Amino acid sequence: MNADAALPFPAVPAVPAATVVAPRETSFTPPPPVDLPPGPVARLELLLRDPDGFLSGLDRATASPDGGVVIASLTRTLLGAVVVGAGLFGSVIGAHRGGLQVLYCTVKVPLILLITLVVCAAPFVAFARAARLPLGAREVVALALASCARFALVLLGLAPFVWLMEGWSLGYHRVILAVVGVCVVAGTGAGRLLFSGLARSGPSGTRVGLAFVAVFALVGAQTSWILRPFVVRPRTEQVPFVRSLEGDFLGALGTTTRSAMDPRIDIPSAPLVRTVRSAPSAADVPCEGSSCD
Repeated sequence: MNADAALPFPAVPAVPAATVVAPRETSFTPPPPVDLPPGPVARLELLLRDPDGFLSGLDRATASPDGGVVIASLTRTLLGAVVVGAGLFGSVIGAHRGGLQVLYCTVKVPLILLITLVVCAAPFVAFARAARLPLGAREVVALALASCARFALVLLGLAPFVWLMEGWSLGYHRVILAVVGVCVVAGTGAGRLLFSGLARSGPSGTRVGLAFVAVFALVGAQTSWILRPFVVRPRTEQVPFVRSLEGDFLGALGTTTRSAMDPRIDIPSAPLVRTVRSAPSAADVPCEGSSCD
């Protein structure tokens, strides 16, 4: 008998089958909605610092039973922000000339935003309904007004930059370009709030936001052109509240850009008029000799 065959072998333990653990179902839960703060200063601070939190509070306010009261109070706060923020920025623009122009610009800059908002309110509501967004007229107007208020507050924050540009005496055209650049930066901040609010309503919110921005920019630019001047030319003797309507905003912006790059290019203050002296008539010629009879 073979000796190796008689040796006992240890039993091999059975390997347990792999246990398949089913993945736990997880679902994304959005953060709970935030109520709007009660005070106007706290609401404006939320509008500037946390646009998503402001929009969440706006959604909850419109859905609440007493949403009308909250929206009415918020509307007064936002209108006050537009008037104060844009008015103070206008006074800084008017300080480039001084005198009555400070008062004129303090009145006209808030008027640009308010007139543009009134003109664009109906197209905004029409765009939202055409895209089948679940937004009523009250929600659309509240979102547009909040964007205007954020625009005005950013203008107010950038007003010292315009003041500094005026203090450096960089010239008429460069100050205008600085004002336009500040408005573009403020428009970017307002557009972020607008697009975020519309994106909550559906996938077509971005396209509606682009239509909103295009219409508002065109109407606002033309309104500012109608209510000009803001930065007055140095050679202007008497500053009017508004000038006669001629040309358009885009053409004037192109001319200003070329003039800022080359100071020798400028718009003539008045067309040259040639004076043609007519020949004297017979009655104007003095008589001599027998011709006086």
